[in-house]
Amino acid sequence: MLKLIIVMGANCTGKTYFINTHFRDCKADILNVYDYQQRAYNEAGFGESIPLSAQFGCLMRANNLLLADTINKLQAGRDVVVEQTFYKAKRRIAFIDAIREALGTAEIKTEIYVMCPDDARWEANLRERGSNRSVESCRKQAAEEIEFPNPVEGFDEIYEVTGEKIRLRMDTLQPEIVDRAREELAQEAERIQAENEKKRRRRELIESMNTRPFWHYCEVCGKKEFITADEAFNSGWDYPPQMGIFGLLGPRKCGNCSIINTLYWKIHTPGRFPIVLEGELSPEELITWRRIKNEPESLLHDENSNNDIS
Repeated sequence: MLKLIIVMGANCTGKTYFINTHFRDCKADILNVYDYQQRAYNEAGFGESIPLSAQFGCLMRANNLLLADTINKLQAGRDVVVEQTFYKAKRRIAFIDAIREALGTAEIKTEIYVMCPDDARWEANLRERGSNRSVESCRKQAAEEIEFPNPVEGFDEIYEVTGEKIRLRMDTLQPEIVDRAREELAQEAERIQAENEKKRRRRELIESMNTRPFWHYCEVCGKKEFITADEAFNSGWDYPPQMGIFGLLGPRKCGNCSIINTLYWKIHTPGRFPIVLEGELSPEELITWRRIKNEPESLLHDENSNNDIS
């Protein structure tokens, strides 16, 4: 019988040490979600600093990569040990469902170990990691965010690990956990699909700006022209997509005006911190800044007319 072993818990609870102590010699393939997270961050072009807006997508990508490798190894007849945080029941349920669907009638025994260290062990782990967090804050976060596994999620055995003690803990079945989890997963899938569609439409809009005519506004002299990007570039305009990036502060001017009279120049004057404070802008500068923030949509219609030409 194939065996899938999951070791879950908060950061610095000793998951890796537990795996190395108890499963390193069991001839199972050991997979750590951290490795997949680093791969997902690298694929997305992020290093040490990851924008909050990108974290969820990277974490989901990492989980999917981990799931795919877990399935492949089980299908190859290998036992697998997975290190993963798996705070939420819905993540565990989706993981187990996908594995059982892929493996069909193959017999798989699933075990999960939940790391619940005492304060001394947790403090030692934090100190070893060089973390400034307190045990109290870590324990509070874990209590608020971690949903302890229930047998209805598809696990044959659930263990609670405290120090050197490993205790089988099979709580009373709670079928409502599965119903709630699958409803949340369905809603999440709809939200992700809608977000991806929104991103797709925006990519198409940005790409279309290379060829379609749109309004070019000179923030210095007030000139405006409804022309293509190539026409603007050939006429000396400083304007995305040929010069600068839509939505980011940069000069927006015709070929007859100087950059030193632009909002971009004002904000980037030596000695100033390069950030736009709307309260310090003149009415004209505020119009320019808000137009830039709303690009390229703000350039698809004449702002002095109600006629939408997009």
